[in-house]
Amino acid sequence: MKIILLLVLIISSECIYSQSLQWKLLPDSPGITGSGRNEDIYFINENTGWCVGYEGEVYRTTNGGNNWTTVFNSTFGDQFRSVGFFDENTGLLGTLISDSNKVLYRTTNSGFNWTPVSNINGKRPQGICGICIVNSNLAYACGRYFGSGRVIKTTDKGLTWNLVFSDTVVAKTLIDVYFWSPDSGIAVGGNSDNLLGNAVIVKTTNGGLSWVRVHVTPRQSEWCWKISFINSNTGYVSIERFTGFAYILKTTNSGNNWSEIPFRNYDEEGIGFVNENTGWVGGWTGPTYQTTNGGANWSQAGWGINVNRFRFLSDTLAYAVGDRVYKYSGGTVGIQNISSEIPAGFSLKQNYPNPFNPATCLEFGITETGFVSLKVYDQLGREVLTLVNEILAPGTYNYQLSTVNYNLSSGIYFYRLSSGNNSSVKKMIILK
Repeated sequence: MKIILLLVLIISSECIYSQSLQWKLLPDSPGITGSGRNEDIYFINENTGWCVGYEGEVYRTTNGGNNWTTVFNSTFGDQFRSVGFFDENTGLLGTLISDSNKVLYRTTNSGFNWTPVSNINGKRPQGICGICIVNSNLAYACGRYFGSGRVIKTTDKGLTWNLVFSDTVVAKTLIDVYFWSPDSGIAVGGNSDNLLGNAVIVKTTNGGLSWVRVHVTPRQSEWCWKISFINSNTGYVSIERFTGFAYILKTTNSGNNWSEIPFRNYDEEGIGFVNENTGWVGGWTGPTYQTTNGGANWSQAGWGINVNRFRFLSDTLAYAVGDRVYKYSGGTVGIQNISSEIPAGFSLKQNYPNPFNPATCLEFGITETGFVSLKVYDQLGREVLTLVNEILAPGTYNYQLSTVNYNLSSGIYFYRLSSGNNSSVKKMIILK
C-alpha cells in the first residue's frame, strides 16, 4: 500500500496540472468604446494575433492579448469580416464590400498596410465571410452570407486565387470554410440568397475540384454560420435563424453525415468546442451559452456578448471575439515546461503510467525554438486529438492527458511529436 501511494505521489509531483481553465475578458481588448462588434480573430502562436472589426479596424497583439495596438483603420468604408495569417508578416483580410476590387486584402508587414487582391481567376465572391489557412502557402476563402456562394483557393500565400466553387444549385450563400487537410474540407451556408431557405453544408475531398452537398436542414429561414472542429473527424456547425428554435449540427465522420443537437430560441453565430463534452455558442441574441455534456444541456456562460468567432490554438488556449476579446486559459493546464535547459536531442518518452486511466503524462524534449505538434491517433491512423499546436522554446515539457476531458474509449492509441524535421511516435493503452 505504501509503495502504491509513493508511486502516485511521484507521478503527481512530476506531472502537476490545474483544471482551472476558464474564459476571461482581456481588459485592453478592442471594443471599449462600443463602436462595433469584433468580427474575427486569428493567432499564429500563443503571443501574436490579430482582431478585425466590422467598421474597418485591424488590431494586433504580441503578448497573448494583454495589450492591443491599432495597426490599420480603413478610410474607405470597408466592412471587415474575416482574417487569417500565414506567418507573422503575411495575412489576408476579407470584407463584405460588393466592389470586386475590395473583397479581399493582403498584407506583407504584419497588418500595418493592406493591398487589394486583384488576381482572382473566375467569378469573384461579392464578399469574404470566412478564411481558412491550411498551411504556410495554402488557404481557402468563401463568401458571402447574402448571395454569391463561392469558394476561392490560393497556393502562393494569397498572391493569386482560383475559383473552386460557384454552384448556385447546391448553395447560394457561403459563410464559413474549414479544411482539415489540403484536399478535404467543408463550406457552409444556405440554399437561398435571401436567407429564407435551408441551411447547407458542402464537402470536397480533392482540393475543390468537385463538391458534394452532404447536408440540408429540414427547416427554412435558417443558414449555417460558423464551423468548429476538434479533430479531423469531429466537428460542429452553428445554424443561425432570426426567430424560432435553433439547432447545432455535429459530425463524427469528417463531415459525411450530420446530426442535429437542439439548442434554444436564439440567433446563433459563433461556435467553439474544446472536446465532445464542452462547448460554447454565441450570437446576436446576446449572451454566450455553454454545455459540459455534449449539448444535452445549456446554460449561460457568464461572459461574452454577440460572440461571432472562436479560435482554438489547443485544448488549453483559445480566443473568442464579439463585443470584446476573451481568452480561454488557466495556469499550467495540459502542457508544462519542466526544464528550460536545452536537452541533448529531440526526444519523446514513453507515457507513464501505461496502460492508464484516467490520466497519463507525456514527456518530450526539443532543442530549437519552433512549431511543435503533439497529436493522438487511433489504430487506424485517424487523428483523434491535437494536444499541442504552437511554437515552443527549447526545453523539456510534460503534457497531462486526461480521459476525463475527452471521449476516448479503451484501446490502443499512438501519439506523435513533430518539430521541424524531427518526429517520433509512441504507443499507449487506455484501460477503462
